[in-house]
Amino acid sequence: MKENKFLIILPMISIIILLLGATFSYFTTTVRSNEAAIGFTAAKIGASLEVTPLYTGKDLIPMNDTDVMTGYAHSCVDDNSYGACQAYTITLTNTGDPFEYVGTINFTVEEIEHLKYLLLDENGEVYQDKTEITSGTDLSLGQNVSLGENESKNFTLIVWVSNFDYLQDDEDGGGNFSALVTYTTANGSKVTGTFSANG
Repeated sequence: MKENKFLIILPMISIIILLLGATFSYFTTTVRSNEAAIGFTAAKIGASLEVTPLYTGKDLIPMNDTDVMTGYAHSCVDDNSYGACQAYTITLTNTGDPFEYVGTINFTVEEIEHLKYLLLDENGEVYQDKTEITSGTDLSLGQNVSLGENESKNFTLIVWVSNFDYLQDDEDGGGNFSALVTYTTANGSKVTGTFSANG
C-alpha cells in the first residue's frame, strides 16, 4: 500500500517540478526580451565621402619635410615648375543622426620608398601630422570627427616624396600610388573614397 502511494505521489512531484521549471524559464525569457526591447535604439545612419584632386598632375620630386606647407601654399609646384606635392580635398558629410567617425587611409605604393602625408583641417591647421606611408596599413586621419545631422567637414590631404639629400631616382622615381580613404562609425558602418596618382 505504501508503495502504491509513493508511486502516485512521485509522478505528481515530477509534474510540479516540471511546471515550476517551465514557468521560471518563461518569466526569465520574458524579462530578458523586455529589457532588450527597452534598451534598443534605432539610429538613422547616412554619410557621403568625396575625395577630389586639388593640386595634382605633376610627377613628384623629393621635397624637404619642413617645406611642405610652403609647397602647398604654392599650389604644390616649386620655383622650377616641378611637382613638389599633391593635394586632395576630402569632404565627409553626415546625413543621418549625429555620429562620431574614425578616419583611416590605406595606401598601395609601387616603386616609391619615401612617400609621406599630412592632413589639414578646414582652417589650414594640421589635423594629422607628417606620417610615413606604408602600404596596406590603416594609417590615421587624425582625431575622431563628430558630425551632427546634415553637417560636413572638409580636410586637405597632402602627399609628397621626402627628400634625403642624395639621388633618389632608384628609390622614388617613376612609381605610383593609390589610396582608400575610410570613415567608420562605432557600430561598424563605413563610407569610403579612393584616389590614385603617379609619383
